[in-house]
Amino acid sequence: MNGEDRYYSVMKKLFTILMITLSVNVFALGQKQSAAPVGQKIITVGITNDPGTVSPLSTNNIMAHYASRILFMPLVMETPERVFVNRLAESIDTSDNRVFVIKIDQRVKWTDGVPVSADDVIFTINTFSNPVTGVRDTSAHRIIAGTDESGCFPAGADSVSGVKKIDDYTLSVETKYPITLNIFKLEIGTNLRTMPRHILENEPVETILRCAFFQHPSVTNGAFRFKEYVPGQYLSLTANSEYFRGKPKIDTLNFKILSGNQLSAQLESGEIDMNYPGVGLLPVDDYERVMNMPHLRTERGEPNTVQTLFYNNTTLNVAVRQAMDIAINRDGILQNIFKGEAFMTRTPVSSQVEYWNEAAARYTYDPERARALIAESGWDTATRLVFVVPTGNATRERVCTIIAENFKAIGLNVVIERADMPATLARIQKRDYDISILGMPANVFNLSRNLRYYADSNDSYTGYSDPAMDALLTTIYESVDSDVLRAAYFEAQERIAADALVSGVYSELALRAVNKRVSFGDLPKFGTLRDLEVWDVED
Repeated sequence: MNGEDRYYSVMKKLFTILMITLSVNVFALGQKQSAAPVGQKIITVGITNDPGTVSPLSTNNIMAHYASRILFMPLVMETPERVFVNRLAESIDTSDNRVFVIKIDQRVKWTDGVPVSADDVIFTINTFSNPVTGVRDTSAHRIIAGTDESGCFPAGADSVSGVKKIDDYTLSVETKYPITLNIFKLEIGTNLRTMPRHILENEPVETILRCAFFQHPSVTNGAFRFKEYVPGQYLSLTANSEYFRGKPKIDTLNFKILSGNQLSAQLESGEIDMNYPGVGLLPVDDYERVMNMPHLRTERGEPNTVQTLFYNNTTLNVAVRQAMDIAINRDGILQNIFKGEAFMTRTPVSSQVEYWNEAAARYTYDPERARALIAESGWDTATRLVFVVPTGNATRERVCTIIAENFKAIGLNVVIERADMPATLARIQKRDYDISILGMPANVFNLSRNLRYYADSNDSYTGYSDPAMDALLTTIYESVDSDVLRAAYFEAQERIAADALVSGVYSELALRAVNKRVSFGDLPKFGTLRDLEVWDVED
């Protein structure tokens, strides 16, 4: 080989190496963040809770609830000012607080052009409340006449008798007892996500939860349409150009599933535009760094979601639960994790709630008394207690590690098992746990939705059962008198604290961060994802 040939041979090899290197780098960048198409407006929201599904029937965590509401509009939504605004409903009215007349906005159409009708709403209620469907939590419908205590219609029936069609765009819903209009809007209006009857009516009710439609819902009615969902990675939605409130200003809305530490890093790099505090909490240790990022707007929140220890009351007796409650070093957690800035509590109720009982929320740290309670109860301290901890929220995981050590310090044999949020919820719902932790949001209008999860004999995930508490809950469910409600709510919180059926621990003053390129768009404590069609960016 002469010199010239040798030269070209060497250069060819160098060129090949260069191309391989460039290809690897381009691939790595693509893995980090796909380039946006030219002219496309995209907002990417960082979350730590994997939704698991976008089905209105299978929502098994709060992010799944939010995601399905974007695709399948609720009747009404809540604003940051804590009032309700219409979405699918043109109006909801009542003259007697028993029969509620719902008028559907006739401008709303499914993405295949078919109008959304009263038949769709009735179909959704009946599918949701059919015991054969297998929906895990139907409790919101228990207020409707013609349902049992679980919210399902009885065996032998084929529909909810309290729901009647008036005309193509109007229906009535009768409740079992008088409730306020706000409670109806909260329980039914914000929760009911209407499904397309003309697409789903021929699906066998026994298998509708697993039908192909919900894997890729192609007919929806919200501001955005389903594009793609990859579990553990992202949910991608694209603008609905025919949305009745106007075509969204952005083309794509992404929810990227990350760990807490990744949220901070990707806010800094610009790979995500904002975090979603309710389901995307930043680690407390990152707050100062994030607040000092010049390209972000940041704001600290108020106490909202209370991180609450759930105890399996069928395996843990009251003395053991009481011992565990006073063994939690909440002040230590406040100082060491939150640097003194968090809301600490004994009950699962935020101070933002109208009927918050401040006295019941006061906590005690007394490990000596806790050890004595364990001894007096005759509890076998060799018994293995499984503490199921959901992953994704780095701060909550740190707190749970501390709590587990607090429990071990009083002689309990506690073992942490970690799982993602859908798996954790599935275990809690089946009572396949001894201890776990969930965030209880501040439902400012009505605590009864949360009470069902841990205090109601018919529905609770704790297995707690007490006739006196059930009587209080009946009063809460059926009363519209504010003085009666206040007295019942206060006593219920006192019983929760006394029996330690659950233990409230803390509520973060969560940091919300938004990239300044987002000219309109935010995730407030209330009214979340309400006006997506006007979200916009400036690039």
